[in-house]
Amino acid sequence: MGEGHNTAARNIRDAILAECPDTAEVLVADPYTRTNPIVNRLMQSGYTMAINRYPRAWKVVFELLSRRGVVEGMGPMLAELTAAVRSLVEEFQPHVIASTYPVFSFLNAKLRRRNPSMQIPFFTVITDSTQINSAWYRCPCDGSIVADEHTANVLRADGVPEDKIHVLGFPVGLKFENLTPPPASQPWKVLFFPGGTSARAVATLQFLASLKNVSVDVVTGRRKATHDAIAEANLPKTGTLTGWTDQMPELMASHHLFVGKAGGATVQEAIAAQIPFLVSHIVPGQEEGNIAFIEQMGIGALAAGSPEYILHRVQGAFANGGNVWQAWRKNLAAMQKPSASRAIARFLLERCSKG
Repeated sequence: MGEGHNTAARNIRDAILAECPDTAEVLVADPYTRTNPIVNRLMQSGYTMAINRYPRAWKVVFELLSRRGVVEGMGPMLAELTAAVRSLVEEFQPHVIASTYPVFSFLNAKLRRRNPSMQIPFFTVITDSTQINSAWYRCPCDGSIVADEHTANVLRADGVPEDKIHVLGFPVGLKFENLTPPPASQPWKVLFFPGGTSARAVATLQFLASLKNVSVDVVTGRRKATHDAIAEANLPKTGTLTGWTDQMPELMASHHLFVGKAGGATVQEAIAAQIPFLVSHIVPGQEEGNIAFIEQMGIGALAAGSPEYILHRVQGAFANGGNVWQAWRKNLAAMQKPSASRAIARFLLERCSKG
């Protein structure tokens, strides 16, 4: 439901076209939108409301989908979606398929069983890290592409064969290949991507306004109510307020600290931009693994709790000349993979030639 799935798909497309501009043809498609765009928009709105206002309810849904037999038993409910996937494959006639959303591996397996002409190499690109829903890999496919060894170990522990696991990195945008992070200097620049309620976002910015030598720029994305609430409160005091933008790579690479929720794509983009990450809002389920990954790798910290606690975490990161921040930045520099999209593109193109 999150935008990270679509972002990952578009980044892979861009990398394939960059690798083979004259001979490759790529289709990025969302079968949900193709079947019933109105219902799809309602589902996305419900997902956004759940993760921001009722995160515990979302965790129940997440854990339910991870149980064996749940997604597998939804076949009759997904008949229209299955037909849309088959139609897309028959129209486009691909040499390889890559999915950035877990349910499509189940639909593809069903189509393979029914139709011999559907035996097309199929790979799943897992967009979460460390603690992931088993729906991502429970249905056999030709392979799973994962961002890191931590995620690969989850698949190994659950019995996925080694030759089906491919550690290639997360498909961030090609822009990240040419971006340079800012040096340790004041004023410290914070990029705040608010999660949770609008009232919480306003309260957090009010606390952050008390910091000296810290500038806070806010990006609200498509959350218009939150954007309006922040603007009405005349915030932020020392930075800018932006709604939706396609300049996130440049924004990440020009700031010292990212504060927001730990979406799979967002965390990986932060790694590519070498911007340390404070998690200000928890979405139970898939993002708990991303938070664990951030803390295990020493590239940021969990700052969820009261808005005042977020203030203390930001203060701690920049204290004593930014000692904590510099340690996080050093760890990021050692693990970044800004060219992962190209690695995935070459992997998929090679499977085309083998097919």
